[in-house]
Amino acid sequence: MSQVNYIHVVEVTRENLCMVIGLPEVVRDFVEVHKGEVPTVYYDTTFNMGDFYVSTLLYRHSLFEGCPVIPLLMLVHERRTTESHQLLFDWFVRLTGMKVVTCVVDREKAITNAISTALPGASIVYCWNHILGDVRVCSIFQPLIFIIII
Repeated sequence: MSQVNYIHVVEVTRENLCMVIGLPEVVRDFVEVHKGEVPTVYYDTTFNMGDFYVSTLLYRHSLFEGCPVIPLLMLVHERRTTESHQLLFDWFVRLTGMKVVTCVVDREKAITNAISTALPGASIVYCWNHILGDVRVCSIFQPLIFIIII
């Protein structure tokens, strides 16, 4: 029977429980596909599962038709803190050896702080969908704010 080694670390503190998950074959494939280039990864806290969150680090696999989005690493965590997200990015560096990437993220401060600490050479780009969502929210409430000011 083969050993499954997709859990890279489980970190338990008094305030938080974090677990970094990722298939070694997918990580090796990512490194091989992006050898000699600056890869783009996408990161978001996508799922609130009740008592915990799942944040996913994704990439587009350019060797497949249509460049499908592949989950590279996942973080299961109780709190949305810089330390939680930094654990995932520290493991990203450890597993891939890459320190320079382009990260597409929302504007969550804990995430951008974690990336800046673990990957100081990374370029951080804000997700267009999140920016458009913020614009929609602002445009809905703008007339209300104007009325209250008058």
